[in-house]
Amino acid sequence: KLDLQAAALEFVGATFFLLISLGGIQAVSSEGAGGSPGLTIEKVLYISTCMGFSLLVSAWLFFRVTGALFNPNISLALLLVGVIRPVRFVLYCIAQMLGAIAASAFALALTRKPCIQVRTGINPVQGVFIEMFITTAL
Repeated sequence: KLDLQAAALEFVGATFFLLISLGGIQAVSSEGAGGSPGLTIEKVLYISTCMGFSLLVSAWLFFRVTGALFNPNISLALLLVGVIRPVRFVLYCIAQMLGAIAASAFALALTRKPCIQVRTGINPVQGVFIEMFITTAL
């Protein structure tokens, strides 16, 4: 029962963290035509700051209840060192992935346009694999 409660709160925390983060990315990508096209150092700094503050606030709100993992890779690391049990690991991973899907859906519903798109010349399948390989580096 406690594992289910923790997983439910991990879902809420992951959704909150990613919704605020995606909001920052969307704010940068939807700037008017007056801004310079592409990524500039200011845009990268803005996105990084949004992601960092979002993680800071989310982790502070949820660390006492769930540990504020918000990432299946971190959950796997804690499973491997014996901090969490396998049942909680599976529930956390499911909650984190569902939280990411929910945050993406909320961001899309709030802004009415896709937040992130792959570059021209990269198809969506390649984009997924690039994201997977970069994520494993965490």
